[in-house]
Amino acid sequence: MNVPDESVASALTGIDIARCIVPEQGSGWFTERHPLIHDNRPAQVTYTSGTEGKPKGIVLTYSNLADAAERIIEQMGLTARTREYVGVPVIYSFGIARVRAVSAVGGQCFLPPRGFDPLEFARMLRSGEVNALSAVPTLLRLILQAPDVIRDAGKKLLWLEIGSQYMTGAEKREVRALFPNARIVQHYGLTEASRTTFLRISDVPDDLLESVGRPVGKTEVDISSEGLIRIRGPHVASWRFDGDQLLDLKGPEGWLETSDLGHMKDGYLYYDGRADDMINSGGVKIEPNMLEARISQLVGQLGNIVVAKVPDALRGDGVLVAAESTELTVDQLHAASNDALTELGLLAGNALHVRVVPTIPRTATGKPLRRFLAEDFIREEATKIQPVTDPLMYSVDVRGFFEQFFPGREISSDDSFDSMGGDSLSYIQFSIGFEDRFGPLPEGWESMTVAQLGKSTTPGEKFHWRRLESATLTRAFFMICIVALHLDTFVYSRNWGAAYFLFMLCGYSVMRFQWPEVSRTGKVDTLFGTIIRVAIPTFLVVALMQLLAQRLEPKPLLLISNWFDPKDYHVATEYFAEIYMQLLLLVALLLSFAPVRNSLRTRPMVSCTVLIVLAMAVSWLMDQVWDTNYLYHRTPIWYLWTLAAGMLMASARSLRHCVSAFVIVTIATLMHHGLTSASGYIVSAAALLLFWPEIIVPPLAKTIVAEIASSSMFMYLSHGQVKSLIIRLFHTPMPWLAFFVAIGFGVASFRIYNWVERKARVLARSHGFVSMGRST
Repeated sequence: MNVPDESVASALTGIDIARCIVPEQGSGWFTERHPLIHDNRPAQVTYTSGTEGKPKGIVLTYSNLADAAERIIEQMGLTARTREYVGVPVIYSFGIARVRAVSAVGGQCFLPPRGFDPLEFARMLRSGEVNALSAVPTLLRLILQAPDVIRDAGKKLLWLEIGSQYMTGAEKREVRALFPNARIVQHYGLTEASRTTFLRISDVPDDLLESVGRPVGKTEVDISSEGLIRIRGPHVASWRFDGDQLLDLKGPEGWLETSDLGHMKDGYLYYDGRADDMINSGGVKIEPNMLEARISQLVGQLGNIVVAKVPDALRGDGVLVAAESTELTVDQLHAASNDALTELGLLAGNALHVRVVPTIPRTATGKPLRRFLAEDFIREEATKIQPVTDPLMYSVDVRGFFEQFFPGREISSDDSFDSMGGDSLSYIQFSIGFEDRFGPLPEGWESMTVAQLGKSTTPGEKFHWRRLESATLTRAFFMICIVALHLDTFVYSRNWGAAYFLFMLCGYSVMRFQWPEVSRTGKVDTLFGTIIRVAIPTFLVVALMQLLAQRLEPKPLLLISNWFDPKDYHVATEYFAEIYMQLLLLVALLLSFAPVRNSLRTRPMVSCTVLIVLAMAVSWLMDQVWDTNYLYHRTPIWYLWTLAAGMLMASARSLRHCVSAFVIVTIATLMHHGLTSASGYIVSAAALLLFWPEIIVPPLAKTIVAEIASSSMFMYLSHGQVKSLIIRLFHTPMPWLAFFVAIGFGVASFRIYNWVERKARVLARSHGFVSMGRST
């Protein structure tokens, strides 16, 4: 069973995990030979993508797999000479089935390092390194759009299997012409019943190219009274997991009824689309695949058109047409879509909606995610939420603004943001509220007193362009990367790196906002204030999740779970926040010693560099004594060098110092990560922070980025729960919906939490729990 990571495996119900193998990232040639096994025992559990409903855990036996493999071997005539370029991910059923079949006959498979690459495939085909290809229609359309990439090399292809997606007869003719000497086979099937029918595109007459072939061997296909395709045969899986239950897939007579519409003609199966994709607009039924094909012909955008149904109050279903293009205009797409619908008997009128988008969401195998397009459209059409009124915008003067931002605190004209214990968690929110009320903030405002800020305010400049700090931009960017990665929305880097830079920003903010107060007073209270601001919401989230799960796990509640085996926890752990607080505790401990403060005060660059070296040395020594791989290195010792690197960057005051800091941070990053994409992200962000600390942007752009950055901790604390809620509501992960909901929920919960916190502070002050001077 393929799973994204070990945590997913441990969370599965109905299955006892005996062993979880975490393979190295790899590519290249697979040359091992594995004969087929015919035992009727469970061999593989495959979870469907869930794009059309709740994901199902399909239990396939060795005999199921062997029957499908034997039939494709026979249909394609595969031999030990097969050298296949596997153009689809091998973590999905089509890809791994290709490896199984080729391996069974003694052939070899090439797994491309970057996924399907037409240029790489053409080069290897031309040189004779490969002579076979497996691909889905989406990938083949890339080649059809640029046939010159293949040219005469197409004559060298001997075998091609096309996966189960809709293709027009015209497209199949083009593929046949491009690879004239290949045995080309398209299959129709599901995860539950792989390779049910076969169409030998290279052999059949043109009038059969619209079909998806016919069953062979002991496979049977039938059409139900509702027009749904039914399948029976030795390749059909018998069971599926639903929670911890094992349910029968087949009916009493052994038929598996699909959700696919189809019809039979002269023994050949014709696929008519999914029942739940069918558009019924005013009684006229439109099959999306047919409409996509016709619009594609009219606009010359082969494979880049996706049709989805959307709600329409008058007709029942409306038609959404999305084009992935940089050349089409909305008017051109609308005209072509209207013409195609008219040909199919539908005068859509205002029920037709078109979108030209940079990318269309697809599964890993290239299937368009129509549901995502429809949901995005529905959100766009919904009534826009009015912005929440922020009381900070209505302060009469600067001092009143400070009093509202730091409720329960006595504010004097000599106080500043720094002296009040401001940190990176409150810096962004303060600057947004201040600029909305008083206009652009001057450089170095955080250390200016209330009186100085009052003299420098220019309320008339409220809507002028604003300075967006690179620290704010990178905080927002890397938190988005983390949330997207955890929600499977997109993978920004296969080597990660976002968390490392966020910890660098932690060190950066310590030196920038809190070190001046620590240096002046010799006290580290301001650091403990930040720790408390992180600890309270983290504790509340963990406690709430444990309460809902009715399961007590003390270590996450104590915010120390990162030191223990993550397999011990089943509810919620917030290790990032835990490490963040523990790093601040380490810094507070270091800065509590006067010699350390004196060194940092007199020679900040040297002191921070020494701290980086010591932190990396201690991390290396600790790794020799205690291998924390099983903890995924979630200890503050592992990340201490990043905090020191952030402190170093904040200490760089001149161009020479910035260059020195950049070189040191780059060396430390490469020593830790090597030449990886993670290093690229970290080093690039460090360069931005050092050499371009501010960017001039419109007010709206700053507001959006700043809202995300200031809410980053709440996004981190809640995005896992958002994912679970989306799955519970829609029975499928829906990564992009979860991504945007997680961002919106993070911003909203941050706003609500801050409002409650201010009210609580005011209430505490009114009952004498807070002194009239500094907070007790």
